[in-house]
Amino acid sequence: MPSSFFDGSHIQSGFSVTNLFKAVEASTISAKTKLQQIGARRSAISILDMFEMQMLMNHLSQVSEMSTSVVSAANSAISSMARNVKG
Repeated sequence: MPSSFFDGSHIQSGFSVTNLFKAVEASTISAKTKLQQIGARRSAISILDMFEMQMLMNHLSQVSEMSTSVVSAANSAISSMARNVKG
């Protein structure tokens, strides 16, 4: 029995990267907040703080790299389609 979801009525007419940008923004805010907390304590930086900051920065790096890769892949696919249509 075929699924009614793939009947052609659910066509997306654009490519939305809003959720990707929101994830990058949330990771950036988390890292900035942690830096402000560390800065407020000035002399008291624990090893736990350093590991947590490293984890936050690693996550930010991964999320931003993922977003860049997705946008780049979409750009490449669109360019390829445009070349094929051009004739």
